[in-house]
Amino acid sequence: QLRNTVNESGLHSEPAQQMLNFVWRSGLLCPADIKGIMTRHNTKPLPPCQPATDLRPATRGSLGLDLATSVDVTLVDRRPTKLGTGLHGPLIINGRPQGALLLGRSSSSIWGLFILPGIIDADYHGEIMIMAQTDFPPIYIPAGSKIAQLVPLPQLTTGLTPLIDQQRGSQGFGSTGPLALLTVPLSRRPVVTATFTLNKDSVTFQVLLDTGADVTIVCTSAWPQHWPCKPTTDGVEGVGGAVHAKRS
Repeated sequence: QLRNTVNESGLHSEPAQQMLNFVWRSGLLCPADIKGIMTRHNTKPLPPCQPATDLRPATRGSLGLDLATSVDVTLVDRRPTKLGTGLHGPLIINGRPQGALLLGRSSSSIWGLFILPGIIDADYHGEIMIMAQTDFPPIYIPAGSKIAQLVPLPQLTTGLTPLIDQQRGSQGFGSTGPLALLTVPLSRRPVVTATFTLNKDSVTFQVLLDTGADVTIVCTSAWPQHWPCKPTTDGVEGVGGAVHAKRS
């Protein structure tokens, strides 16, 4: 409506000025503000976590123990999200703590909900969390949804000396350490000789191969100036930033 008013009456017209004053003097709410308000409004005290002693297999032949969410959650984007289960480790089977592999259920994948695998150690005492992700947001997960399962694992490392002589306790999602970015030196990447030909002219380059690339990027200073190029909306982004590119 504001756009139509500006097109019909002009930006400095009285109707346009009144609409602009109304818009910018009103209390505007961004999506993040709305989400924060709803989160505070709907927040309820969560019950204390229960020990993971009452989990049961679905059938006599089931290898896993069903794991359900404890709160209502809506995944609004594609980022991995931690979902609480209301249970704390360790997993107790026959009165003994056991480690377990946390996996998703096949029915969850059919919904478009993917459960990222994880390991629950036998000495972990924090809340067991489910890492969920979806490629088709938004997706609503009500409390009590059995979207994951714990597959008990025998601990075969009991005879080995640990790096840290203490239990994991309630520390989770923090043992990876600082972020590591792996790189390969450019001098070790494969290089081939490529020849570009246009009519009777040709130019030869030593080019660097890159896996998965479907285009060849040539520096403008090395490209023959009399060879035609057309502008494109695509750009080339590297360590130094993004630059405009042309297409041959």
